[in-house]
Amino acid sequence: MKKTLLLSSVLLASLMNAQVLESDTYDSYPVGNVSTAMTAPGVGGINLFGGSVTDYQIVKVDAAHGNSLQLIGGAGVTAGDVRYAFKTTLGAAWIERDAGNEIITGSLEIYTGTATGAHRFGSVIYDNTGIGIVGIMYNSSTKAINGLARLTNNSTATVNTYAISGLSATVFPANTWVKVGYSYDTVNGVITFTINGTTSTLNISGYTVVAGLTPDEHDINMPYLQGNTDTMTASVDNVTISAVKTTQLGTRNVGAVEVDSDFKIYPNPVTDVLLIDSKLKFKNAQIFDMTGKVINKKLDGNKLNVKDLPKGIYILKLENDGGVVTKKFIKK
Repeated sequence: MKKTLLLSSVLLASLMNAQVLESDTYDSYPVGNVSTAMTAPGVGGINLFGGSVTDYQIVKVDAAHGNSLQLIGGAGVTAGDVRYAFKTTLGAAWIERDAGNEIITGSLEIYTGTATGAHRFGSVIYDNTGIGIVGIMYNSSTKAINGLARLTNNSTATVNTYAISGLSATVFPANTWVKVGYSYDTVNGVITFTINGTTSTLNISGYTVVAGLTPDEHDINMPYLQGNTDTMTASVDNVTISAVKTTQLGTRNVGAVEVDSDFKIYPNPVTDVLLIDSKLKFKNAQIFDMTGKVINKKLDGNKLNVKDLPKGIYILKLENDGGVVTKKFIKK
């Protein structure tokens, strides 16, 4: 199953010009401790911070996922109860990214594990000062998925990194896999979160996403929450951090195809059928969600049935013999 996911990721990167900056499926690592010492990088160059080496394990949760990365959080509210597993390559990869790739995206699967205590567990992107930019995490206290975002309070002009609740009404009990993702547009200051295929754009009255931040490090982490009195064991798998072109999220991308200045899709937002208004004739259509998952759709003339798509933001890619055109649309 995991080999299929890897092949899909390679194909997706080719189709959407996404550039993979960091990824791991953990399958090539031996089961057991990630590292022999807290002060030395372990398998795959994974560094550890907080707790002891036995709190960071390569485990086999189930046959479908193969190996995964497991963290065990502490039972208290001290610095010794937090857990961080990270590589040191993202900053350099971001600097060397292809021109125009100004959106950083993350996708992964979270295994809720014991779902005990009061912890958050998931994926976070930090800048070079060690402050969080964007992330997505499981909250073992509420059993919900929380976001993480650097925001400006418009009334006070203060900037902080906030935990974002209310992304979904769904709760996830112990021993549940959840597919999640996020994106941060460094140019336009836009953040999205994705939970099991449904994507939402962060929009909080009185607050603005901080633009222009520089991604430097990606962590799988497990901080405690106030009032924590129990340990927590949870895992991640199929982690990918990528850079994507800003133009792919809002403008059409024309190759050798004849430019159609009147090209449009409607209605947008759409409920059932998306209509394509263009003098060009397209032969193939593909849809991408904000985690990069590809959804193949068959064109019916100038119509595309999207009724079965979950609510969220998508990219429509249309292809003819001359090139491709992409457009963003919202499924409501």
